[in-house]
Parts: sequence; C-alpha cells; structure tokens
Amino acid sequence: MVQALIITHGLLGAELLQCVEALLGPQDGVQVISNQGQDLEGLCKLVASRIPAGEPAILFVDFCGGSPYVACRRACDSPSRLAIISGVNLPMLTSFFTKRATEDFDELAEVVREDGLRGVQLIR
Repeated sequence: MVQALIITHGLLGAELLQCVEALLGPQDGVQVISNQGQDLEGLCKLVASRIPAGEPAILFVDFCGGSPYVACRRACDSPSRLAIISGVNLPMLTSFFTKRATEDFDELAEVVREDGLRGVQLIR
C-alpha cells in the first residue's frame, strides 16, 4: 500500500487528516509533519527520517517553494518510489486514501493530482 506524508506549515496537515478521517474513518500508513518550530535543516532531516524505507510514498505539501516543499525535494534526491504533490487539499487526500490500495503508483499520483485540481472551482 502506498504511504503518505503530509508536510505543511503550522497545523494545516493535522487538520486535513482529521477531516479525512471524519469522512473515511481512521487511516493507516500516514504521517503528518509540521514545519512549526523547525529550521529548514531540521525539517529536512525530519522528513528524510520519516520516509518509509523501500515502500512507495506520496509526499503532500501545501505549496511549492515553502520550507515543506524544499525539505521534500531534498529528501527525494535519492532514487525511490516517491512523488511530491503540492497544493494539498481535502479532495486530493480523499482521492488518495480511497484509491491507494488499487491503483498503480504512477497512475495514483496522477489521479490524485487531477482530483485535487478538480476540487478547486470558481463559482460566481
């Protein structure tokens, strides 16, 4: 099963996971990391230490360019089955947790990204 790390500013990741679990029930194979109280080097080490060895994982970050994103990019320098998806949102995480057991890793990463984008709508 594909693992998940949700790495965000402040408590955003924990709150998103709490919402997902309210919808879908408790989820295994997920860790939440906050940048709160971390300098960049400390966050990089923390992210690297939490990546599951030998298992595919998707690293969800809140936005490109922030310290969670930078920490993930540094951690993904070594070859493995990792993907980073930025702009984490509730539709994206719901998609991930409902499809991760049945989809191929590469397909899952793309489908989850697309579902996250579909969740963003402008309504006038």
